[in-house]
Amino acid sequence: MTIFDCYTECRLALKEGHADTARDLADMGILKVAQAREEGMGVDDEIDDVRVGLWLERFWYFLENNNLMLDGELSYLTR
Repeated sequence: MTIFDCYTECRLALKEGHADTARDLADMGILKVAQAREEGMGVDDEIDDVRVGLWLERFWYFLENNNLMLDGELSYLTR
C-alpha cells in the first residue's frame, strides 16, 4: 500500500463511519513517511508526487480535524 493509498483509504473509512480503521490507516501513513525519512528522504523530497512534509501535515491534520487523536489515556494498558 502506498502513502497515497493510505490517505485515500483513511478518508474513505471515516466517510463510511469506521473511525478506528481511519485512525489506523492514518497512523500507517505516518509510519510509512517516517520510514522514508529514516532511509534518508528530506521533507522537501517527494513520495507519490507530494512533498514528504506535506504528507505529514495531511495525516496529522486529518487526525486532529476529525478528533481521532489518542489522548494518551489508554485504559487497556493499565488493567
